Amino acid sequence: MSAADRLRPAADRLARGVGRLGPAMSSRAAAWVRRGHRDDLGGIAAHLGTIARAALIALCLYALARAVRASPALMWVVVGAGIAAAWRAGRPTAAVGAEKGTVEDLDESPEEAPAVGPEGAVEEAPLPTREELAVALHAVADPNVHTAAVAAHMGLPAERVRAALKAAGIRAGGGVRMGGVTSTGIKAADFPPLPPTEEGAPEPVVVAGQTSSNNSNNVPTVERREGMLIIRDPAETHRHHKVA
Repeated sequence: MSAADRLRPAADRLARGVGRLGPAMSSRAAAWVRRGHRDDLGGIAAHLGTIARAALIALCLYALARAVRASPALMWVVVGAGIAAAWRAGRPTAAVGAEKGTVEDLDESPEEAPAVGPEGAVEEAPLPTREELAVALHAVADPNVHTAAVAAHMGLPAERVRAALKAAGIRAGGGVRMGGVTSTGIKAADFPPLPPTEEGAPEPVVVAGQTSSNNSNNVPTVERREGMLIIRDPAETHRHHKVA
C-alpha cells in the first residue's frame, strides 16, 4: 500500500468535515440570531436583539481578521482549530446492528447525513391545527392577541406558533394592540370561527320504560296507550299532554 493510499481515509474525513462544518456553523449562527427577536415588543424594538447579535458576530469576525493581519503567526492557530473542527465533524456515521451487533457504514450523502448540532435530531410533534388555533385565539383575546400570548397559552415556542398560523392561513403582523400593549400578533377580525360543538344538540326523547343515556331526570317521556299518546314533562308536575 502506497503512502497516498494510507493518507486517503484521513483526507476523505477532512473533506467531509469541511463540507459539514460550513452549513452547521451557519445554521447555528442564524438560529442564535433569531432567538434575539422579542415577540412581546412591537416595531423596531422587537428586532433590536437580532440586530445586536448579528452585529456582534460581524464584529468578532472583523476583530479576528485584524488580529491575524497584525500577527500573521496567529494564522497557524486558526488553521489548527479549523483542521481539528473539520476532523471532528468528518468522522463517519455508523449504525450498530441491534440483533447482529455489526457496524455498517451509512451513505454519507448530504441529504441523508445528519446535521452536526448540539442536540440529536428528534422528530417534532405536528403543528397545531386551525381549530386548535381558533380555540386558543378566542380564549386569550383582549380583543386582539399577541403571538407570544398564544404561544404561552398553548405551551409552544413562538416559532412553531408562527409556523402553524402561516400553515393555517391565519394572517399575523405587527402593530397589533392587546391589553394596551402593541406587538406582533393577530387582529380579532382575522380570527377563524370556533369549531362547532355539540352543546346545542337537542336532548333525545326517551320512551317510557327505557332509561335515559345521560341519566337526566328532566327528559320528557312518551307513553303510548290505546288511541292516544301521552307526553310527560317532568318540568310540569301537574299537567300532561295528551294527543289523540
